[in-house]
Amino acid sequence: MSSESVLFANNLDYKLPTPSSVVTNRVLKRNYFQNRSYGEGQTMVCTLSTGTDQVDLKNSSLVLQIKTSKNAVGTNYQADFGEGSAVNLVKNMRINHRSGTTYTNTQKLNQWRKVQDRYNESSQWFASVGSLMGYDQKLDFGTTAGREETKLAIIPLSHLHPFFAPEGGKLLPSVMASGMRIEIDLEAAATAFYERALIDTGSLGSYEILGCYIETMNISLMDSAQASLNTVAQQSSLEYVFKDIFTSQNSHPSNNTQVNIDVNKSVAFADTAYAIVQPQANLNDIEIDGFRTQYISGKFDWTLGSNHYPNVKIDNEPSAYHTALVTFDKFKSMVPTDVTFEKFLASDGVYAVSLERDTALALSQSPVNASRALRFELAFDTAPTTASLITVYMSYLTSVRSTLLSSRVDI
Repeated sequence: MSSESVLFANNLDYKLPTPSSVVTNRVLKRNYFQNRSYGEGQTMVCTLSTGTDQVDLKNSSLVLQIKTSKNAVGTNYQADFGEGSAVNLVKNMRINHRSGTTYTNTQKLNQWRKVQDRYNESSQWFASVGSLMGYDQKLDFGTTAGREETKLAIIPLSHLHPFFAPEGGKLLPSVMASGMRIEIDLEAAATAFYERALIDTGSLGSYEILGCYIETMNISLMDSAQASLNTVAQQSSLEYVFKDIFTSQNSHPSNNTQVNIDVNKSVAFADTAYAIVQPQANLNDIEIDGFRTQYISGKFDWTLGSNHYPNVKIDNEPSAYHTALVTFDKFKSMVPTDVTFEKFLASDGVYAVSLERDTALALSQSPVNASRALRFELAFDTAPTTASLITVYMSYLTSVRSTLLSSRVDI
């Protein structure tokens, strides 16, 4: 062993490392939406103008100035986002390349995001980053003491849509970011907000987005590094991998115990899937938290072709909670989940499955196609007395290949 190796092994190497950064500048830039204000049910549209810069997505955010107003009756009201956050306002989302290629078209994104954050983040995260998003009543609107009708919400892009949280934590390349078009369909006020108690006879009637922009962390590279990326993009393509979401919404009649849902989507790498059950009457009632998903006891399993997950039917609540933790990889993760067993039963119940063959290996997800269909089966112990909406989410790997002028999506 050489003397240099001995010094290095004993932490006695005092040489200054060679600089390896190719970044020349980093700066926050605001990308404004086409209109400065939007109302519920409208579509917000923003086109990114990042030029030749890469985008650091983890330090980029969607900023919304939200103003609520009362209905025509009464004088006072107070409301918040219930179990969710300001992402409650984002019903559907579409992201398109400047050439017109659709990267993602996600339905019912707000409910998916609430589940993801609750299971993947810790209570410390909710007290810090989550508070900026409006979790846990950190953004409470109204006219009573201590509340205001206008609040600012800051949503990290990585906690808006998984497109902004790519595999490997890579920067968003300039050939994709420049001219990217982002469309957001706004949710109805009665669904997005929750009034915990009626004050007088007043109630939140509607909301308005008064100011909105996407704040991107732009990264400028050395000319030689940018030229190398452009050469690769032109000769082969730049590959960008993220987890997209497929949403299936299914009505379930009252007084019926059997649920059978086929996930009609063919993908090469299906990652996870879960179903949530919600009474339909709760979804458009501002006095009921529509993002609170109670676990309803029953026997369930998932089938993929001839395989049953998790091999036997889950027929009790502790096993269902255990399966949810396995699905979100919480037995391996160093980050604790915010969902306790009590919260799982009361507000964060899901019927989940992991389709990864090995969570420690990349690209170990399972294919789903016509001959290997994904199917969810559930038999309630007691049939719900009201009609329900059963929403199934399946996440899967999506590969984007981008050249200087075009982009292609493979699933």
